[in-house]
Parts: sequence; C-alpha cells; structure tokens
Amino acid sequence: MKKILIGTTALLAAATAAQASEPVKLQLGGFMEYYVTGAKQDGDFSTANGANVGTNNFDVQGEGEIYFKGSTVLDNGMTIGVMVQLENGTDNNGTDTIDESYLYISGKYGKLTLGSTDNVAYLMRATAPNAAYTEVDDTAIPNYLIRPFDDDNITDMGFDGDANKISYMTPKFYGLQAGVSYTGSGNAGGDDSGVAASESVAKVADFDEAYAFSVSYEREIGPVGLLTTAGYTVANGGAINSGKAEDWAFGLNLTYAGFTLGGAYRGVSANDDSGFAAYDGYGWDVGLMYAEGPYAVSLNYRQSITAGDTTVAGDNQIDTYAIGAKYTLGAGVDLFGQLAYASYDQEGTGVDNKGAYGGVVGIHLDF
Repeated sequence: MKKILIGTTALLAAATAAQASEPVKLQLGGFMEYYVTGAKQDGDFSTANGANVGTNNFDVQGEGEIYFKGSTVLDNGMTIGVMVQLENGTDNNGTDTIDESYLYISGKYGKLTLGSTDNVAYLMRATAPNAAYTEVDDTAIPNYLIRPFDDDNITDMGFDGDANKISYMTPKFYGLQAGVSYTGSGNAGGDDSGVAASESVAKVADFDEAYAFSVSYEREIGPVGLLTTAGYTVANGGAINSGKAEDWAFGLNLTYAGFTLGGAYRGVSANDDSGFAAYDGYGWDVGLMYAEGPYAVSLNYRQSITAGDTTVAGDNQIDTYAIGAKYTLGAGVDLFGQLAYASYDQEGTGVDNKGAYGGVVGIHLDF
C-alpha cells in the first residue's frame, strides 16, 4: 500500500508539473467612441448633375470594438495568446462582425502571429501624430466630409487588410526591429478565385498572394526621441487580377519636451491588371502635436494623388487640413474634438468638392 501511495503521489506531482502553466482565460476589453458632427459641402458637389446627392449638415456617428483576449505563459517561458475583435458602431456600416481574429506566440526570439490581422508593414509604421481620434489618415474625416470618389492613398501599408496571414517580428536589438508577413489569398476563406472577398473591397482586391516587409528603429538621443520606419508590400494577381501591385512607405516621429513632430510617405505602383490601378500614385501626411498632462492638441495636413479611373485623363487629388484636441476626463475616458477642411479634385467630371469643411465633438472610452 505504501508503494502504491508513493507512486500515486509521484504521478500527481508529475501531472501538476505538466499543468504548471495556466490555461488561456478570455478577458473583455476594447473601446467605444461616439461624436456629433456638422459639415458644409461645396454647393456644386451637393447639386451634382442637377440633383442633390443627399449630403447632411449634421449627424451622430461612432465606432467601437469589444476585445476577447487572453494569454498564458508556458513552462519554457513562451507566451501564447489570442485576440478576437467584435465590431460595433456606425463607422463599420455593417460590413464586419469580427474585425480581427488571431493567435500569437512570443518569447525571447520574437513574435509569431497566425490569423486575420494587419501585416507587419502596417503594424510597425510611423505616421503623423494626431490628438483627435478622428484620424486625418483614416476613414473618419471622409465619413463627414464626403468625397466624390472612392480611391484615396492614405499612408496605411498593404493590400491584404485583415486577410488570414502568418507574420513574424524579431525582438528589438538596440532599438532595431524587423518583420515579415505572408498572405496566401485576398479571400478570407482561402480561395483566391472569384470576386474580391474582404471587409473592404476598396482596399483589398482578389489576389493570389501578398508579402510585407518592415523595419523600424527607435532610440533616445539625449532629450529627443526618434522613431523611423520603412515598409514594402507586394500583391500578385490571382484568378481575376493577373497583374502586380506594390507599395512602399517611410515614416518618422521626433519627440521633445511634450512635442511630437512626424509624418509618412507612401507610394503605390499598380498596373491595370492588378485590381489596384485606381490607387496608382502616392499619399503623404505631416503633423505636430503637443501633449501636457490631460491635454493634447495637434495640427495635421495630408495629400493624396491617385490615378482613379484609368480611362480618364488626369488624377484624383485630396488635400486635408485638421486641428485636433483631446482632454482626459479620467482613466480611459477622453473628450475630443476636431475641425477639418478638405478639397477634393476629381478627374474629368468637374464634380469636385472644393470647400468642404466640418467638425466633431465626442467621447472616447477605453475599457
């Protein structure tokens, strides 16, 4: 009996050792923001071709995501984690239920990610600082200052969006870090035959495979903080789009005594058979932000030049100016506002949107 008890105790000890790491337990997190917005569109645009296009002078909009996230540390020191992002809010326009869904493995040799999320060139990029949550280099401003065309070269990197992919980021070595991503198909289901299959048809077309490469360097030089990034992505055409599309970007942020000065440039090269020909061109942004205690204010400018309709001569051009501000009311609670002016010059039609201006006031919650 004594031997049996000793053997049972040894087995229990071994089982306990094997289960030393806790299983993954999901936790809730996320953010939500809603804001009131007013805008005034150019008169010629609002009455294009003799008919009112239905622009509103006032609206209530918002965006949010609920995160289901968790991780565990294995006995060998590696971390295994999961992230699922549930969309909500009016900015989503009902096109997504789940925004991103992926798992990751991280440790002293870097981080490996598998699933539906952005590529490394997007995740590691530096762009213009902005105090307001309605970003100049995003879709927020066009939500209340309507543009007459869909193509827009923001400085976000990549053609693959949140399609399923594998990514790897190295550890930081004296401030230097590199990353690579591979996406097998633009279709979230993995089948690259058929029409565009993504949460954003305007951003992701049908393609066979895509690659992304990125490098960043971050350090302190006396009282000045430096972050510089470079990225490159390429998408090869699939069953529908037989061409190739490439983009490359460079970003820089400098910080000093509460000030952040920075910007980014992105160039896009895409032929007519790539599915991205309308985006052939470039985009760049620059911004200056000052933050002190609960306050932050910023000035921003962005320009986008795209080929647009390749059967029409000329380019589509967007110039956007914005003033943003934020005040932290409490932990995870920010009051923010923005004033913006945009000029949209559409090729060929004469239906531009010069003189569009507006603003927002809202609350952003992190939880």
